[in-house]
Amino acid sequence: MGWREAARLADVAYAEVALQATYAFRQGNPVPARDGRELAVRARHRIAQSKALIGVLLSILALGAAALLAAGPALQADLVPVPLAGGLFRTGVLSGLFGLELALLWWTGIQAIPTFVSSLAIAVLEPLPVDRPTLRQTAFLLFLRLFDVPVAVVLVLTPLGVGLALGPVAGLATVPGAFAVVGFALALALVTGRSFVRRVQGSRGGGGGTIVRWAYLIAWLLPAFGLLAFVTVSPPLFRGLATLPSAPFATAAVVVAAFPFCLASWPTLAAGGPSSLGLMPGLADVAVLAGGAFVALAGMATVWLFGATVTAGRVPGARPAPGPRGSQQLRPQWPAWAVLTKDLRLASRTPGYAFLILLPILDAVALGFTTYAAAPSAPLARGVALGAVSSGALLATFFGPAFFALEVVAQSYGRTLPLAPRAMAVGKVTLVAAIYLAAGGIVLGLAALRFGDVALFGAFVLAELPAVVAAGLLELGILFWWSRRRGLPVTTLYASSWNIALVALPGIAVALVPLATFLALGLVGMALAALAELGLIAPYALGRGAP
Repeated sequence: MGWREAARLADVAYAEVALQATYAFRQGNPVPARDGRELAVRARHRIAQSKALIGVLLSILALGAAALLAAGPALQADLVPVPLAGGLFRTGVLSGLFGLELALLWWTGIQAIPTFVSSLAIAVLEPLPVDRPTLRQTAFLLFLRLFDVPVAVVLVLTPLGVGLALGPVAGLATVPGAFAVVGFALALALVTGRSFVRRVQGSRGGGGGTIVRWAYLIAWLLPAFGLLAFVTVSPPLFRGLATLPSAPFATAAVVVAAFPFCLASWPTLAAGGPSSLGLMPGLADVAVLAGGAFVALAGMATVWLFGATVTAGRVPGARPAPGPRGSQQLRPQWPAWAVLTKDLRLASRTPGYAFLILLPILDAVALGFTTYAAAPSAPLARGVALGAVSSGALLATFFGPAFFALEVVAQSYGRTLPLAPRAMAVGKVTLVAAIYLAAGGIVLGLAALRFGDVALFGAFVLAELPAVVAAGLLELGILFWWSRRRGLPVTTLYASSWNIALVALPGIAVALVPLATFLALGLVGMALAALAELGLIAPYALGRGAP
């Protein structure tokens, strides 16, 4: 049949993947009362929006790196506090860019792989009269469709930006590094995503299984913090590069041969020759040989992807192991607590929802560790406290309503249970508050080690808590009211990115009021403003909003 037929089949399969990613019909979500073609178009648009956001972020990174390269020695002197050869500075910037691109592509992939598998698009195509080569081509093209915009940015904009900054020869020398980044990122995404689906998703509960699942999810989220990590470690990184010319040959060779440094040095070598790096003779040859080896490995990874995407597209989830006798007995719980427990269990099996829980917590960890780079002082302590509370509150309130998407899995059961919207709202708000308190508790512990002023941080966290609860209640009240007015399930209503913004923005505004009050009236005013918001919003949300 050939690649043309494979492209046609991949386009049809991509529509199914987009529909499942947006509406999750196979997981029990009711089909919206719209024309099928309209649903397909809307699903494609929403997936395109997600890919465009990652593409914009990658574009900002690529153009920012190009601006650093083009600025030359003047900006280098401001950014790097130690003398550093221009070639090593440019190589360090490109190494950071390649590392961030790899992390973001990998992170994008591991979020998309479970949907790629659960859509069963490849499994549906297999019984059809499609020859094996065409099926492999279709699976490969379908897999690439999930990354087309981010991959295009890396392969096109990165060499173009370097070419504009350092010349066309340097831009062409960037292409192998961009290709290696894409090849390694997609292979890592497929390997880790397939492992998660096989070993974690759908597995039984229990303490050991829970620990394994959350360990996987935390490892998956670490690439999302690559940008912050690079900003934090870049000063010592450049200081280390400044010592490379005087290091022993063997030590310098190990650094030069490492990925992505070896490939990041190619544009510098192409533009200025071996001497442009300012290293000992022979190290430029090491960089060229090591870079060639990594490009070959990336090519092998791409070839492997060509066949592995077929099997990954039909891999079964983990089979739950039989539990002990009596484990199937029902244990009634307080309805709101049952909603909270269900959300945590489902999130531990779904990377996208676990991201909503872990992002505010890991953000608190990153902010806490970042404070160790500065000397402790009272103004810094207050600034860190306010920053930690602000980021935790805003992230928790922005992502909180998204947990209604978890009702997709449970809605087929929930329709037949005596579960009032009020109980569901209380369970969701409890989850939002728990996320915020966990983030605040982490910063509290790190601050105690760094500043020794636990009372200050604790006061900030507790003063903002009523506002976080009020913001969550307002968002959920809007969703319930909107759902009744439009006659749509909350899960379907929240699938629209436009609706997400309309719901989240009022909640963020509520969370910001006490923070703004602190700047004018201090900590006591902040606490009073948060309590006033909770007193005004709670009766509406738990009364009229969620009867």
